[in-house]
Amino acid sequence: MKKFLLLCSMIIFSTYKLSAQEVYFSQDFNSSTDYTTYVGSGPNQFITLSANGNNEVNTLANKLQFIKNTGSGVNRGGFTSNQFSKPGSFIKYSMEVTISNNPTNVSSGFQFYVGDAFPTAVAQPGNASIHSRLVVSPAANPGEFVLDVGSKTSATFSGTVTLIWYINNSGNPVGYEAPDGSVRAVTDDASDLWVVTPTAQVLAIDEGEAVTPTKPLGQLKFASNPNYQATIDIDDMVVSEEPVVIIPEIISVASAPVLQVPMRTSFTYVPFPKELEVTYDTGEKAMVKMQWGAGAVNYNGYISGRYPVVGTIIPNRGTINPNGISVETFVQVRPDITIVNAFTPDGDGKNDTWLISDLKHYKKVSVEVFDRDGVRLFHSTNPLEGWDGKNQQGKVLKGSYFYVIQIPEISTVKKGVVTIIKE
Repeated sequence: MKKFLLLCSMIIFSTYKLSAQEVYFSQDFNSSTDYTTYVGSGPNQFITLSANGNNEVNTLANKLQFIKNTGSGVNRGGFTSNQFSKPGSFIKYSMEVTISNNPTNVSSGFQFYVGDAFPTAVAQPGNASIHSRLVVSPAANPGEFVLDVGSKTSATFSGTVTLIWYINNSGNPVGYEAPDGSVRAVTDDASDLWVVTPTAQVLAIDEGEAVTPTKPLGQLKFASNPNYQATIDIDDMVVSEEPVVIIPEIISVASAPVLQVPMRTSFTYVPFPKELEVTYDTGEKAMVKMQWGAGAVNYNGYISGRYPVVGTIIPNRGTINPNGISVETFVQVRPDITIVNAFTPDGDGKNDTWLISDLKHYKKVSVEVFDRDGVRLFHSTNPLEGWDGKNQQGKVLKGSYFYVIQIPEISTVKKGVVTIIKE
């Protein structure tokens, strides 16, 4: 806990609200090989564990096992807690699962529901009772399965894994310390699902939608669908109220300058600001990274004009942008590159170097400077390098010098005169 608090204070500033952690249900199935002993009204007991048709439920090898055979039969299980039924919760539901005996794909297999007012009989709950649903669907290859939460589907997993499901019904976006040690955010009435293996921690479902957001997180129920074949083993089932961190929300962002670029500049070379300042609802400010590109399809560097471009905020870790605030700026395409025709290399730190800043918009360039006798004094293919005004003897002499600028990618050659001014 100390590590978690320290991590949050480092990443999410000093303003946060932390709720208490409370375990509502914990069962490792180590106390008995008779599954009926796990059914009752006591702590950490199920209200029901059942199977009908030619299906089975048992506790073998210290695991709860549901065997689903073909036909119309189903498996059911569920539990509740008076403390677990309070509104405004942020629940962590974890369990170890293994899928086996699965010969074909199943579109919707073993289902786990969190909500309220569930039926205790064999019927699975209807949507009006469900806040969130997790589906473990066997795949075609033995031991493989996919996961579904809301409309989102995970990659394929196999073997014994631990599923960690964070379900938010707190009324606010919240942060939590994820299995990989990072601090993640999940919005209200959504959930994140992690898959933990011996070698990896994977965010399998990010922001899975709730089925019925108005339902409190009061009960959990398991239900299988009929007409498929597979077995699921469940172990180390734990449901707890998680520590809640109220995360700073971005409420405004600084404006971006209008950008001037020469004709035939590729969008890739437009010098958009990499960072902008944002303000959080806590009153604190920070620099965030920006990603530019929305509206880029309208950009045409071959036609002078003013092009709107939208920048997307990339929130810093431990912060969120729930309102989707973005930044719009404009790229002004000028008809030609701008070339300065005089400079003062006198060492005063002002205008000491002859540099054509517009060249940074192109991949390949060549800049040459010659004296009146045709002797080349400067040559560079680096668009960020300028001429310091020195001749071959290292001296700076006032006067006029000839330049040749080549930009092969736009088939452009510029020739002219640059003057060194000395007092």
